[in-house]
Amino acid sequence: MTKANKQTNFAPPLEASHLISIVGAGPGDPELLTVKALNRIRDADFILHDALVSKEILNLAKPEAQHIYVGKIYQDGQDQTERQDWINQLIIDFAAKGLKIIRLKSGDPMIFGRGAEEIRFCIENKLNYEVIPGVTSALGAASLYGIPLTERGKNSMVLFGTGHYCEGDFCDLETFVSVLKSGSPVIFFMGLNKLVKLAQRLMEHTISPETKVQILSKVSQPEAVAFEGNLGNIAQLLENENPPMPAMVIIGKNAERLIM
Repeated sequence: MTKANKQTNFAPPLEASHLISIVGAGPGDPELLTVKALNRIRDADFILHDALVSKEILNLAKPEAQHIYVGKIYQDGQDQTERQDWINQLIIDFAAKGLKIIRLKSGDPMIFGRGAEEIRFCIENKLNYEVIPGVTSALGAASLYGIPLTERGKNSMVLFGTGHYCEGDFCDLETFVSVLKSGSPVIFFMGLNKLVKLAQRLMEHTISPETKVQILSKVSQPEAVAFEGNLGNIAQLLENENPPMPAMVIIGKNAERLIM
């Protein structure tokens, strides 16, 4: 029996009272939820939610639903292994009581959302689960501001990355450079705090200082704000504007905003 078949055996009967729903909440605007996500939120007994899930979305739950914050904030000092073990134990405990559980994540569970770890946990423990996609903040930002991630005759791909370090430099830096040189954009999650250093390293790898940089903060939320610069002036822009987090960063020579 293949691994895929083993996973299929654990596909949840949707009528199960202890169904565990791993749900993408989108970038923040409740109107960007899928219909299925909205239905699960309204029906949940327990909602385990991340830091970036908006209050407007949490308020869609029934009054008696219990909300448990399980998120993390940049440099909050949490041990991520211990945090995930705690989340897993909550899922086990609530499932044993026959309760409907939502693991509510901002954006999409499978885009830098640790969805895979929690799916594996459900499979290993033979729990009924489902995964509901969400609008990832990267795609939401691009659409809301009219930034073409692909466009005929200009660029044929888009790359999602992070601002994380590997052995003293940016992970996948050479890949970022290659994609940018092709004319396609790179979207950085969790990259705002390292953006000045990233711009410097890209320019050192002969990416033009005129390459556009879009900083899109609090995407789809009432406090949403956008800033446009380029690799050469991004340090000054950050100093002058101090964009709020969370923020997406889109870099590319064709990464222009059509909607201002």
